[in-house]
Amino acid sequence: MFFDKKKIENFETISFDHLIVKVENNHIEIILNRANKKNALNSKMIEELAMCTDYANSNDSIRAVIYKSFGDTFCAGLDLNDFKESENTIQIADIFNKLYKPKLVVLEGNVYAGGLLIVACANHVISKKGLKLSLPEVKRGLFPFQVMDSLLRIMPERIVIDWCTRGKTLDVEYCQKYNLIQEIEESDITENINKWINQITKMSPNAIKSGLTAYEELYIDDEKIQKLNIELRKLKNSNDFLEGIKAFNEKRNPKWK
Repeated sequence: MFFDKKKIENFETISFDHLIVKVENNHIEIILNRANKKNALNSKMIEELAMCTDYANSNDSIRAVIYKSFGDTFCAGLDLNDFKESENTIQIADIFNKLYKPKLVVLEGNVYAGGLLIVACANHVISKKGLKLSLPEVKRGLFPFQVMDSLLRIMPERIVIDWCTRGKTLDVEYCQKYNLIQEIEESDITENINKWINQITKMSPNAIKSGLTAYEELYIDDEKIQKLNIELRKLKNSNDFLEGIKAFNEKRNPKWK
């Protein structure tokens, strides 16, 4: 667990700052609710997502977890100004990799940078048509280490490395071709969501938990992720990152030295 069990006592009465959390009969719905910041992940939001993981893992009645968002952006990744100052120790990848319940991501807005980590760690992704997914970290003096690690488990290596190093924007149709997106719907996606929930809840919860736990233990390398995070911290202290943030805030192209 990320926190002591007391942290999630009376979970259903907790007032979240950056999430709307709906606990249903057999699943939990988590809505990213920082639309004025394009749902960028700051330290508080990361902590709240980790609390939801602890709750879902500890509650046998929760059979699945659904991630949605408010606003025109699903998630813009890390809040870079917060990241520059933060000493947060929770690894975002762990929030999703160590959640041993089926995870559905519903995309109704574009996805940027670390927001793709949520998408890549999901077991199923339903997207509206016409959305874009982008990895712009190299334009900010950073590199999407954790996203790269997650994408390499589901997409061809050359596609992933090219995406990460060129900071490209891809459409959902292209991402569906390479297994990142499972379903694309032109209009209402409620029927798709309900169909997925119904299928998951008919299966053995114990078998699913056992399988997802085994997958995390066998195929997700914590030591490798730690090494990637060390590299990220090095970049956090680099001149390129400082210039990248300054250029981003000033809405101009960075001037690399």
